Amino acid sequence: MVHEHLYRPPPCSLWPEDLLQATGAAYRETRGAGLEPLACLDRAEAVYIAAGGVAMGARDVVVAIIASLSAERGDWLWGPAQEWLERYSPAHAEPAWAEA
Repeated sequence: MVHEHLYRPPPCSLWPEDLLQATGAAYRETRGAGLEPLACLDRAEAVYIAAGGVAMGARDVVVAIIASLSAERGDWLWGPAQEWLERYSPAHAEPAWAEA
């Protein structure tokens, strides 16, 4: 069932693969290091521009790229962040009584 009113990001094929990969890899790496989402976007935006992306409107494009990668390559994009969360989140920590 398709809901037309739900947001659907553009396809990854909209961007050149090298630009898509560089931007996504920067976001993936910083999220995997446990940085805050805005810091990750800042880093991805800087990499996007350094890789040849247009500076004007870069934040909106980076957000769209991240959304597209989330939809099409979510396991790749979010894998390191999920691993970080499992390693450092109190919800995933061993209970104190289990250590005894």
